[in-house]
Amino acid sequence: MNRTDRLHALIQELRAISPRCRSARELSARLGVSVRTVERDISALQQSGMPIYAEAGASGGYVIDESGPPPPLDLAPAEPETEAALDARAAVARVIADALRERRVLRIEYEDRSGVTTERDVEPGVFIGGRGGIWYLVGWCRLREDVRVFRLDRVAAAALTGEPAPARRRLDEYAPDIPDLIARDSASG
Repeated sequence: MNRTDRLHALIQELRAISPRCRSARELSARLGVSVRTVERDISALQQSGMPIYAEAGASGGYVIDESGPPPPLDLAPAEPETEAALDARAAVARVIADALRERRVLRIEYEDRSGVTTERDVEPGVFIGGRGGIWYLVGWCRLREDVRVFRLDRVAAAALTGEPAPARRRLDEYAPDIPDLIARDSASG
């Protein structure tokens, strides 16, 4: 596993158990690296703005604070991206986090896998991190009148509408059959 994949895996591990913590020893065993490597990686993530904190004590370890919007990450992506593209993706992630927190309908410009861009109003459900560091928004798409999964790297723009989202659905209603995803459902956490 290269360093970028390992950094993403560390974030996913901590998000999956948040708000609980995990020790460096447990993380090293799960990732197959030394404790020292985990500590260096955690330090790099903290320096990039990721809100990871150490909790002292016998049951202590590292914990990720997800009370705010996801910060932009300063990690080398698997494919080269311009700085502007990384900034735009971080801005979109912040808008999605705001929509989830405030329970507001989102208006997104989304490019599907064939390159066709559409504007959609989406009732946000969950923001999900997948294996390999790809993030997804799962929500009710008003254009398609069904639950849809939107890849973050295909969302060209996102804005909050003034409209409150209807009553929240349970996580399993949004993503019961999506394999290999780690979800952070703000209603259950």
